[in-house]
Amino acid sequence: MIRVTNLMINNNLVHTLNRHQYQLQTTEEMLATGSKIRLPSDDPVGAANQMLLRSRMHELEQYERNIQEAKDRLNLMDGQLDRVGEIFQRMRYLTVQAANGTNSGFELREAIAKEINQHLLALVDIANTKDATGRPLFGGSVIERDPFLPIFTHLMSQGIDQGNAMTAVQYQGDNQVLVREIERNEEMAISIPGHRIFWGTNMSIASNKDSFNYVALGDQSFAIDGVRIDVSAGDTLNDIIDKINTAPLEVRAAKGAQNEIILTTKTPHMIWLEDLHGGTVLQDLGLIDGANPEPPNNYSPNATISGLSLFDVVIMLRDDLIKADSRLVGGRDLEALDMALENILRYRSEIGARLNRLEQHEKRIAWDKTYAQELLAKNESVDVVESIVNLKWLESVHAYALRVGAGIIKPTLMDFLR
Repeated sequence: MIRVTNLMINNNLVHTLNRHQYQLQTTEEMLATGSKIRLPSDDPVGAANQMLLRSRMHELEQYERNIQEAKDRLNLMDGQLDRVGEIFQRMRYLTVQAANGTNSGFELREAIAKEINQHLLALVDIANTKDATGRPLFGGSVIERDPFLPIFTHLMSQGIDQGNAMTAVQYQGDNQVLVREIERNEEMAISIPGHRIFWGTNMSIASNKDSFNYVALGDQSFAIDGVRIDVSAGDTLNDIIDKINTAPLEVRAAKGAQNEIILTTKTPHMIWLEDLHGGTVLQDLGLIDGANPEPPNNYSPNATISGLSLFDVVIMLRDDLIKADSRLVGGRDLEALDMALENILRYRSEIGARLNRLEQHEKRIAWDKTYAQELLAKNESVDVVESIVNLKWLESVHAYALRVGAGIIKPTLMDFLR
């Protein structure tokens, strides 16, 4: 039989009271913070899940911000292209009016040419639009300058001083596409370079260099419209043409009558040519200027280039109106206008498709976020009703323990001396 002493009774009572106080403190903290996990040691598995869920919540919030930024930029692009479409519809109406033989008076043509010129200036302004951060919308990744540089020349036409007129517009951006991550391993392009959108007709480049005996001297690489094409030592002109035609490009390659290489676009855009990592394939074939190998505007001066940018189309229309050439206005110019407008509408539909995809993805992110919040709440949140019941029960047990302890602890000598 174990001998029970007063000291043992006192120690057991103190231990019990301390345990009750610890449980009371823990329950009160849970109610005050709303979380049942204070330290990882409280619930190691729950703490690990808590960190994973909180990390996922922060991730989803960043995706929401990325999606909103993408939508804002794409909506701004769509709005600017809508303005371009309205301008082209107006210019088309004026072109049909000017091509009509009954409306061929000099004053009318001059008035139409002046209005067309104003539309040209407006188009350049739209092409150089910047977003809220000051980044050009249509310049690719270039931010230090406007993507389109208008070139003015003093003109005389039919003995009439036309003053300084815009005669060309040069692209100064690059072919990079800005992207935003909208989910793990899923990105969305939020820009379209200006050398694609603001192009009017299909483009063709003929090198005018006989490459019948061309043989690649070593392994090299070049890029067309940003798509890398690898060339092996010993490849001939025919091999390179085959590699271009099997690459995922909107450009076709062919061999001309003089064994020159000819590149032609399948959709209107400015062909982007680059020799990569010190290679010289495109220079050797006569497509790139060796003295100016970096795009854009790096085509060989000996190459024959055809194709018009959107601005070239408008400049050509304006000049034909000044020359009073109704045949060209109603034929070539009207056809070029329609092709440029079709290109604008094609990219507007692409932007619309991206916006639709973003809206659907935004709904999915919102659902995922709600689901993650529910899991996080189940993992760490306190059941308030249950905790209050536990707290009241602990308070009652602690009070009973105090009363029982007061009854069983024997008086000491000090109690009698008092």
